Amino acid sequence: MKAEFQVLKARPRIRVVLTRDSVCAGDDCDSHEKTVEVYSFVDPAAFARAVSADYLPSVAGVGHSWTCVLNGAKIAEIANPGIRALVRECPFSDENRIHFVYHSSRF
Repeated sequence: MKAEFQVLKARPRIRVVLTRDSVCAGDDCDSHEKTVEVYSFVDPAAFARAVSADYLPSVAGVGHSWTCVLNGAKIAEIANPGIRALVRECPFSDENRIHFVYHSSRF
């Protein structure tokens, strides 16, 4: 089985609390905390793709990116055109939190 499709056998689906940076001044008005239940993909890129798909806002322009931080560890960089893993495996724990750090484009 390919690594990106492997999940934790004891906990195939896990609960994750998501938070993210704001992308503009008007974005500060809403709370960005959301709890989701997702597959516990061992591959960091596959896991980051799964949790970010319906969560991160669409930002116009090019050159911006997000860092996916799982339980205090940077696991992936999300940018156009894809996702790059920063670690070999996801550091899951009993309670999982992800924070997405926004990096605006630089011109």
